[in-house]
Amino acid sequence: MKLQRVVVLLSVTMAVSLCGHAVAAAPAAGMVGVVDFYAPTPLGAFGFAPEQFAADDLTALLSGAGAGRLTIVSRESIERAEASLGWQGADILRFDRLGALARAVGANALIVGRIPLLDNLEGGRTPPEASVYTTLWLQVFDVARGRFVAETRQSAFVVAGIQRDLRTKQVLHDALVRAVPPLVDALNTGSP
Repeated sequence: MKLQRVVVLLSVTMAVSLCGHAVAAAPAAGMVGVVDFYAPTPLGAFGFAPEQFAADDLTALLSGAGAGRLTIVSRESIERAEASLGWQGADILRFDRLGALARAVGANALIVGRIPLLDNLEGGRTPPEASVYTTLWLQVFDVARGRFVAETRQSAFVVAGIQRDLRTKQVLHDALVRAVPPLVDALNTGSP
């Protein structure tokens, strides 16, 4: 039964990874901020906040991948602006709130992420180690247009005999690495 579940999860991972894409017409490169990710359902108990980890990690990945092409707003600036605006996780669904956050940090685009699935499967005989699976949905919010203009969906699966929080961080990182190229392309090919 567990082997079937792993095979199904791997099949879904491959299908979702192949389908991840960004649509055209994102804002031209400029100041880009990454908002704390949002999880529509509780993700479980961790020794860290997966939503904040994903935003921090994506910011670092974009800073490296977009060097010279994008200017990434620091996470500290985003966090200060979120605090001053009384930011709530569900605010990523409100265009007026996203616009206010972007204006507060001088960004012309924000990357908004959701974690609809983060499933830790604990050990057993098959696989011998514990595993974790995630799906991420990332969207580019264009401040001038006041709407989402690009998106990508990515998934990852990790089987590892390491501590639960480390497995979880690894699977989030792996999915974010896959998301960076379509996001950078979308941000760099936008219309003026």
